[in-house]
Amino acid sequence: MAEDDILLATIHEITLSEAGFDVLVCRDGAQALEVMDAFDPDLLITDFSMPRMNGGELIKATRRRRGARTAVLLASAREEHLLNDDERGDASLEKPITPGRLLGAVRALEARWEQAA
Repeated sequence: MAEDDILLATIHEITLSEAGFDVLVCRDGAQALEVMDAFDPDLLITDFSMPRMNGGELIKATRRRRGARTAVLLASAREEHLLNDDERGDASLEKPITPGRLLGAVRALEARWEQAA
């Protein structure tokens, strides 16, 4: 997960960890990209507005490096219609995000992975 708001990142981490997911929190897109190959995530959850590398840049770089191996959930206050096509995730959540909405979106993406496999 790439999220520069440490409180929000902690809430998301707790929510997903308690649901049985392994979670790695990164403070920005550049850090997330650096650790992605070693962590090998099935899902990247990213904010859009972050220092060093924004979420759109991270999504583009993830697609170049990992193709469709990693699903992307864009969790941001940024309005999706303002994004370029290559900056969009496989799904999106508009902030503010409750733990229930986050877990629901992750479970929906998980169901899509299982159907595709």
